[in-house]
Amino acid sequence: MNKEDDMHVSIYPRGSLEKYFGFEKETALEVPEDLTVEALFKVIGFEWESCTSFGFAAVNGKRVCINSPLKAGDVVKIYPRISGG
Repeated sequence: MNKEDDMHVSIYPRGSLEKYFGFEKETALEVPEDLTVEALFKVIGFEWESCTSFGFAAVNGKRVCINSPLKAGDVVKIYPRISGG
């Protein structure tokens, strides 16, 4: 993979999902271009299909489908099934 073909996105696990990631705050990652949310999860090793705590993902503050494409600079927040606030 060519570094010129990489992009930066930020990922932020929320609530009880923090334990699956090893970080609690928003973290910037360099990832290949043309990723979907699901592909990003695979890159970081998050097995969302078997994670009973996973609720949904939001990109730049909007809830998205798992197959939504990502763009450079996107902020991906991952929410648990149950979230309070």
